[in-house]
Order: sequence, then C-alpha cells, then structure tokens
Amino acid sequence: MRLARDRLIFLCLAAIDDIMRGCATAPAVPSPQFRAVLATLFALGEHGQRGVFDAFWQSSQLAPSPTMSEHQANHRRMSELGRMWPQICRHVGVEPTTDLSLALAAMRQRHESDRARLARLLDEVEQRRRVLDRHKRQKQQCTIRD
Repeated sequence: MRLARDRLIFLCLAAIDDIMRGCATAPAVPSPQFRAVLATLFALGEHGQRGVFDAFWQSSQLAPSPTMSEHQANHRRMSELGRMWPQICRHVGVEPTTDLSLALAAMRQRHESDRARLARLLDEVEQRRRVLDRHKRQKQQCTIRD
C-alpha cells in the first residue's frame, strides 16, 4: 500500500499533535515511534532545518526538577512546543491554519465514543486541577513568614 505524500504528512502531523496534547500534563515518552514521526517529517520537508526537530524532541522531554515545579515544567513544555508547531508545519509545506486544527480535531474524535470523550475530558480536567493544587502547595511552602 502506497500513501500519498500529503496523507503521510497529515498523519505525521496528527501524531505530533497527539504527542503535544499528552505533553500538557507529562513529558513525552521517548519512543522509537516518536523519533520515526519526527524523522519522517524532516525527510518530507525542505532539508536544512533539523534544529527545530531536535528542539521539539528536547522540549517534549522537559520534566520537573528541584528548581522547576510540575506546573512550571508543563507550562514551559507547552509554550516551547506551541512555538515550534508552526515551524514544523511550514517545514513540510503546510500552513498552520484553523482548517488544519479542525481536521486534526476531527481525526482525534473519529474513533472516540461520547462516553470515552467525556471520560477523557474529565480526566484532563482532574489532572490539571491536581497539578494546580500541587503548584499552590509548593508556593505556600516557599512563602517566608515572620
């Protein structure tokens, strides 16, 4: 089976979009599949801009540390990935428009039942609430009191 170039690019962008969504709450898993998607997008685009793909890989791995809370790591990771998303899209000749975002959203929700979507959304909200609560507790612990 042979995939058309445009379809392959769209599927790779969908995979990257899915990884970015997962990075909202935790670092991406450094899997061979993730590397293959980045390598495929690099190979399908204009050569010479490998730096954005390396930076995307490194930013997706950004984890909390003693100097950075989980909330700060999540925010920084998503900010950096969001900044690189248009560069990756343009590298393969795709303009990051609202139509692309809607097509990616439609693909994400194609195989998801209403119950599964609701469960996923509730899980995301709960995870964000837990991270924010942890961030608030860390902030309270760092406050100097007389």
